[in-house]
Amino acid sequence: MIKKIVLSLIIFVCSLNIYASEYVNTKNYLKINVPAAVVIDDNTHRVLYDKNANEQRSIASLTKVMTSILLIENCDLNEVINVPDEATWVGGSELGLKKGDTITTYNLLVGMLLPSGNDAAFTTGIHVGGTIEKFAEMMTEKAKQIGALNTSFKNAHGLDVEGHYSTAYDMALITSYALKNDVINKIVGSTSLSITYGKTTRTLNNTNRLLKSYAYVDGVKTGYTDNAERCVITSGTKNNFRIISVVLGATDTNTRFNTAKDLMDKTFELYKNDDLSKMMNWYVKIPVIKGENEYYEANILDSMTYPIISEEYDNIYVKQEFLKEIYAPMPKGTYLGNIKMYLGEEEIYLKDIFLTEDLNKRSMNQYFKDGLNSIFKKSNILDSWIIKYYVN
Repeated sequence: MIKKIVLSLIIFVCSLNIYASEYVNTKNYLKINVPAAVVIDDNTHRVLYDKNANEQRSIASLTKVMTSILLIENCDLNEVINVPDEATWVGGSELGLKKGDTITTYNLLVGMLLPSGNDAAFTTGIHVGGTIEKFAEMMTEKAKQIGALNTSFKNAHGLDVEGHYSTAYDMALITSYALKNDVINKIVGSTSLSITYGKTTRTLNNTNRLLKSYAYVDGVKTGYTDNAERCVITSGTKNNFRIISVVLGATDTNTRFNTAKDLMDKTFELYKNDDLSKMMNWYVKIPVIKGENEYYEANILDSMTYPIISEEYDNIYVKQEFLKEIYAPMPKGTYLGNIKMYLGEEEIYLKDIFLTEDLNKRSMNQYFKDGLNSIFKKSNILDSWIIKYYVN
């Protein structure tokens, strides 16, 4: 019986206006002088701007966003960590850790995310992974879990090495995940923080100068190596609408930060984080074969905010795909179908619909009553006659 049900499907399509097949959102609304960049909505991960966003590139110290994720997910904030000897000669930007120093998880996070300490990242890799190689495997696996499928890590700090790469889009996804952690979110939005390690107390300054010069910016991380050139991940929030931009391969510092600012300015200008709840009120009616009731009916309400450009409203449409009919008896929780919303060809919403009650099979008494109803349907004494019949 179940096989019979699964094979019977019916699809309904409705829209606010007729779907315009010629609709195209290029997501490339700003000319920029960097080889790769992306802007995504932090909430839905919708891509708002795309220039070579899936191109694999070196990412320098943007790597430390993932390193920070693994540190905070594997260690208590007050856990005391020993600095390995090798951390003191990693090279590049440094926190200044020395042989024999101890440092807490929280202070290690600050040392990675503000001054971009490679020694702090190396210390994290050894402490969490046991070896840098094992830690890099953990980083790559975590990236896959997040959805960053074009990413491969080979070290904890991001110094150039073959096989260490990501994409602008993947780094945006990883950053969105990281920002869900309140501690990381607060650190990357700070212009400076004071920490203590070993016998040293220091005030560390954030390398992201946009935190001081652009009102909406609240993170995240800069990076530079010869191969990656100048990179930056920037998060910004305006009217509760948070976006994440990633700029890769800028040739100089000004281009890096100016590009990030320009992308944010234009994205906030074009997009509105709109409430689509008014479009999300649906009615489902499915015939029930051999059931107590002729139909299964349900009102389905939902809500969602989604970043859209004003011109895109006319290209939103809904597709409902449900079983054509269902057979009683059927238990509560049985899958009935789904409702999808599209913006052009882009799926923006999916809700699976399940039976909310047990559907009982029609009894013999009901069949008998239905038969009498069909014969005496115009009689006003039908119900009383049936009762009398059963009593006698």
